[in-house]
Amino acid sequence: MPQLKLVAELKVPISSMLLITGSFRRVLYVGHDDRVWQVSWDPSGTRLASCSGDKSARVWSAISGANFFASTAMEVDGSRSNLASTWQCVDVIDNAHKRTVRSVAFEPTRGRAIATASFDGTTAIWEKTDESADSYECVATLEGHENEAKCVAWAPSGQLLATCGRDKSVWIWESTGEGDFDCISVLMEHTQDVKMVLWHPKQELLASFSYDDTIRIWKEDDDDWVSASTISGHTSTVWAGAFSPEGEYLASVSDDRTVRVWMQNAVQENGSEEGFYYRPDTSYKCVAVVPDSVHSRAIYSVSWCASVAGEQSANTDLGFLATGSGDNSVRILSVSRKEATTADLDVALVCTQENAHGLSDINCVQWNPKYPGWLATSGDDGVIRIWHLEL
Repeated sequence: MPQLKLVAELKVPISSMLLITGSFRRVLYVGHDDRVWQVSWDPSGTRLASCSGDKSARVWSAISGANFFASTAMEVDGSRSNLASTWQCVDVIDNAHKRTVRSVAFEPTRGRAIATASFDGTTAIWEKTDESADSYECVATLEGHENEAKCVAWAPSGQLLATCGRDKSVWIWESTGEGDFDCISVLMEHTQDVKMVLWHPKQELLASFSYDDTIRIWKEDDDDWVSASTISGHTSTVWAGAFSPEGEYLASVSDDRTVRVWMQNAVQENGSEEGFYYRPDTSYKCVAVVPDSVHSRAIYSVSWCASVAGEQSANTDLGFLATGSGDNSVRILSVSRKEATTADLDVALVCTQENAHGLSDINCVQWNPKYPGWLATSGDDGVIRIWHLEL
């Protein structure tokens, strides 16, 4: 039976004074001192960015680099000191936002830049001050949202950026070089808060997830961006989503406590299937529903990884979904096609991690993009945890 093994903790924000043999020694543990909303892996999979209600983002690095992931049989003695000794905070980004930093994302091509979105309505772009350094400086501030910015996401090319907010809007920005960004489209079709934006991994297509219970798919059309489809099915707020690694499927999670997996129905004019090929008024088929009995409260985050073995063991194997919930738990779900030639899926619960962050909500789950089976989670306890899925 698969299980999640805790292998690292990135914590705790306390500066304490210890009295030792008559003198004071200052001991500093660098971390967040409020809930951690989101984590993001860099393209190499060896660094993490995190953001928090403490108005900061932080960059973390595995002390041993890629060697940290070298052995899936890593032995950890279980002590808190050992769990905290394998990662270090290499930079604190705390001089741009005036309120909670709600979202953080590494630029996906080289990882030199980080974007942060804040409840102060702004999005900041940070770049490394030097190629060999781990410090970042703010090179751009993107303004436009009327109030809280909820999410920021880079397109796979690194040339486009999407943001969304409480003002019900989605903004698309284009990098023009040297830290400059131009807004190229403002999308206002949602009727409530937009909780998350997500780019397709293979195409310049954007998904947005909203308090209005819907998902929208956006595409470029004649130098503007348009709503190509509205996906309905959830009965409450849609908090987040995740594309399958090849982009063929889209998973979504909701306040209704279900996980739904969607596949696009449209075909090209010649009748051949083209996966996620968008045009206005296309429709989407729900090919799997994980019932509301899996989680007992709202599901806030979902992430999809390929087969943990690194290669699909069969053409029906579609990897694993991780979900994080307000019920304090993380669930791992295996995903497979019912048959090699059908679109319908089997989604089965294979691992449960209760109280993954103590009694705190799980705000984010994120699979490592380079090392399958390694999962980062963050919660209201202000801690980031790294787990390994052992099969």
